[in-house]
Amino acid sequence: MTITLDDALNLLHFPIVDQFYTHQTLNANSANDLLVESLHVDHGVAFEEIRHYRESHVRLSWLRDVYEDACLRRQWIVATIAYLLHLVDCTIFTDKSATSVSMNYLGFFVNLSVTGGYSWVAAALTHMYEQLGDCSYVKTRQLAGYETLLQGWIYEHFLSIGN
Repeated sequence: MTITLDDALNLLHFPIVDQFYTHQTLNANSANDLLVESLHVDHGVAFEEIRHYRESHVRLSWLRDVYEDACLRRQWIVATIAYLLHLVDCTIFTDKSATSVSMNYLGFFVNLSVTGGYSWVAAALTHMYEQLGDCSYVKTRQLAGYETLLQGWIYEHFLSIGN
């Protein structure tokens, strides 16, 4: 028994027939270029932030600062991109770091006019399946992924748990 695409559709109420986005794993240079282009940060600042993790991640606190700065400068598109990246990384695509945000998902928001056209339910379910597979190893102590979706599914299918 497992959560299905139909279950996820009924819990999230997002369309499932839209375009499926497969993110590309970014190297440090690609992530840097994407940060400069989409969040309008200085090239050197972006490079230093990415160098901190030695991969395509930035600190969550740094992304929040970018968001706040964009709001103060009234750059609403940049603020929206930073907010959405933070939102999906902390909900749908959570990992065990709790302090960093993957730049691999920034590609979802480069063009905001097509962001709503992705199959977010399929992406959430795919990521959750991957995380459930990872947590099935004996030495794993934590679960990552869209845990709220999993909890909602459990409450829907096992009604006696909540009582």
